[in-house]
Amino acid sequence: MRRMNMVLVGSAMLFFTASLATAGDWAHWRGPEHNGISRETNLVDAWSLDGKNVIWKSDIGGRSAPIILDGRVYLNCRTHHDVNDPEDKIHSREQVVCWDAKTGKELWKDEFNVFQTDIPSPRVGWASMAGDPETGNVFVHSVSGLFRCYSPEGKVLWETSLAEDYGKISGYGGRTQTPVVDENRVIVSFLQLNWGKTAVPPPKQTYYAFDKKTGKLLWTAAPGGKPYDTNYSVPIVTVIDGTRMLIAGNSDGGCYALNARTGEKLWGFKMSKRGLNCSPVTDGNLVYIAHGEDNIDNVEFGRIQCIDGSKRGDITETGSVWRVDGVKAGYASVLVKDGILYVVADTGRMYAYDSKTGKELWTYNLGTVGKGSPVWADGKLYVMEVNGNIHILKPSREKCEELSHVQLLARVDKGLDEIYASPAIADGRIYFVTRDRTICIGDESKNPSSGSVPPLGAEKAKQDKIASIQLTPFEIAATQGEKIDYEVLAYDANGHFIKKVDAKITPGKGLEGSKVDGLSLTTPADLKAPAAGTVSVKVGDATAESRIRVFPPLPWKFDLEGYKGKQVPPAWVNAFLKLQPNEVDGTTALKASPGKGRPSATIWLGPSDMSQLAPNGYTVQADVFLKEQKRKLASMGVTVNRYNLILKGNSSKLAIQSWAPHKRMTKEVRFRSDPDVWYTLKLKVDIKDGQATVKGKVWPRKKPEPKEWTIEASDPHANMKGSPGLYLYRLADAYFDNIIVSEDK
Repeated sequence: MRRMNMVLVGSAMLFFTASLATAGDWAHWRGPEHNGISRETNLVDAWSLDGKNVIWKSDIGGRSAPIILDGRVYLNCRTHHDVNDPEDKIHSREQVVCWDAKTGKELWKDEFNVFQTDIPSPRVGWASMAGDPETGNVFVHSVSGLFRCYSPEGKVLWETSLAEDYGKISGYGGRTQTPVVDENRVIVSFLQLNWGKTAVPPPKQTYYAFDKKTGKLLWTAAPGGKPYDTNYSVPIVTVIDGTRMLIAGNSDGGCYALNARTGEKLWGFKMSKRGLNCSPVTDGNLVYIAHGEDNIDNVEFGRIQCIDGSKRGDITETGSVWRVDGVKAGYASVLVKDGILYVVADTGRMYAYDSKTGKELWTYNLGTVGKGSPVWADGKLYVMEVNGNIHILKPSREKCEELSHVQLLARVDKGLDEIYASPAIADGRIYFVTRDRTICIGDESKNPSSGSVPPLGAEKAKQDKIASIQLTPFEIAATQGEKIDYEVLAYDANGHFIKKVDAKITPGKGLEGSKVDGLSLTTPADLKAPAAGTVSVKVGDATAESRIRVFPPLPWKFDLEGYKGKQVPPAWVNAFLKLQPNEVDGTTALKASPGKGRPSATIWLGPSDMSQLAPNGYTVQADVFLKEQKRKLASMGVTVNRYNLILKGNSSKLAIQSWAPHKRMTKEVRFRSDPDVWYTLKLKVDIKDGQATVKGKVWPRKKPEPKEWTIEASDPHANMKGSPGLYLYRLADAYFDNIIVSEDK
């Protein structure tokens, strides 16, 4: 059985594998030390686009930073297709591109659809990729929430859909978190609302730690509070005061440190009334981070903050070493080297501070808007500015000198090229990604040279006493009657792995009828509908819990009779409070009402990979009932394979779509839906030779189902899988009833 849409490629778990950073790799968006510092020497300090020191160029650009691993360059970006062209836009997608780092030869490319998100095309490919020096594999987090592991040759080794399986909330602005690899884990964060305990608002920014080789979910952690924004602060891994920490800015305006192996919250420092986007850097026990929004304790905008990372708990009042207010630095991450903290402000000005005291040393004008984070190498700073400016600078404590300044014109449009990405350095070459290009510069007559990457600080000695345990996999989707083997992992107080522990698991509410044999659980064999619950274990005083959703064979029928209060089907993702049982027209249905937050939402009814349950595909059918309020009607729909069939009450249309902002593939027909009338929606997707035919029907429930489909649309780039779902656009009250997911024959 495929679990949670993950193709498992191995089961051995590594507990002591170090992050094998080498000087010739740039596997993290800010390099092997997670701080924008390269140990390489003999690097160029001047270049020109059409000649001097340019080794190769590509017409593929983007907004994320490239990574370099084992002689290959990887980039997550959008395809070149024009979403404003009626014929070209159907081919507009997201992609991963791999080049030979020396020659620029394209080695492979993987294109995939953008779906179920409000993120527009210019912001597709937001998150940088992450590489694993141990295996050579690379990871991508797409704007739609696909989280994939690729082999160096471009084979997908495992994947999961963070939205459908874990309730990821897609922001409209494009902000997507870059993953980080540490030891046996690959960690990514996002805002989420899903099921069970984590279905309750407000959504929390949550870190999900997966086994990097298998995709098995190890743990989750949500250290912050109510979010103000989506954000994109990338976690760093460091050792402070003998503890291995994962540190990042949070969408609630705070900076938090977690134990990197267990997810235990170590400290939190609140700074802003908006989310933090900058990534932190560290120097010893000192943590540096900045923001460009409201401060929590004064009326100034922006702050540069130095934190004592050796403290514990809420250190907002006790952890400040120094701060500078009034500098808006909310985009680019800071850099600390040789006692100098470099800060690129939103205004395009770079500031230098004494890293111990916060005393300003100098400022330097880069341009108008600073977004790409600076990189230090070979005594030089490589710094980007949004309006096409690339600077190579020579800094000191006294001043900053210009060595090179290149301004790039747009390649495909008028005006200047745009730059959001940070530089990457590997094997004597510097890589720049702009909106319109990828550029590799260097001097091929010079041999690459590098100092060694310093190891992380020493950790406290491992203890034998068990302080915490993990029950893995932490969350899983399984079929009825499936056997699941769990592991109990024991850790000491500092997060060192001690050993695997033998124990007996206990299934909780919702999993009645499960059979347990030690650490093995066989799911119930006679379910009438999808179920969900928890599995717990206790070792001494330590306890742990895992989550499981169980899906019986199709069909699933939800008539909702007997549902009360705020109850929703337990295995549905992102349904709680968005849908609530209510009496209407003599029946119990799930009511959707206008409220706080975005009016649109998708409810996921099953796993993102339905191939075991419906190898030939599946159909979703539901009854919908619209109420008119303030001369408005809601839009309601059903989802199959990431395609929506939507009854648009306000505009009297029936639509098929997948990526709303650009309607990459869409079709609409006139259909008047009257208020206070039950209609039945039905959607299926036929796939042949990689192409999808999406078919939808709608009819008044009191009348017989029509033989012909009401609407059909074609997609040459089929979504091959996806969870069944319900679509909401809550402009007025509306209801779902009699939801059926059935297998196609």
